[in-house]
Amino acid sequence: MHIFIGSLPKDITDDSLRTMFAEFGEVRSAVVVTDKKSGESQGYGFVEMPTKSEARNAIDGLRAKDLGAGPLRVKHLKPGDEFHQSAVNRGGETVHGGAKTMYRGDPGPRGAGAIRRGGKRGS
Repeated sequence: MHIFIGSLPKDITDDSLRTMFAEFGEVRSAVVVTDKKSGESQGYGFVEMPTKSEARNAIDGLRAKDLGAGPLRVKHLKPGDEFHQSAVNRGGETVHGGAKTMYRGDPGPRGAGAIRRGGKRGS
């Protein structure tokens, strides 16, 4: 089960995030999203736990816990959620650096009528 964690402090590491969730069960992966240039935490991360009951206990146990950056936002990621594809495809590396994730088939910020051939709309 993929879990999104928001409102993380800037000094948190992958290992400390893993340790925090390991209190509730097995953790397959734990990644804090960092800025590509500075290496500083973006304030959110992803955890994958293979057992649903352990993941639900972790979500319930850590939701609203305050680590210094405000109450944690902890939620189960379902297919179709904004960050789900990032959580699934990250492979342990730095994720997109906070930009909006674009999925295959997503027409992008301008929609299906985006500028095409010759630089003119609808041409």
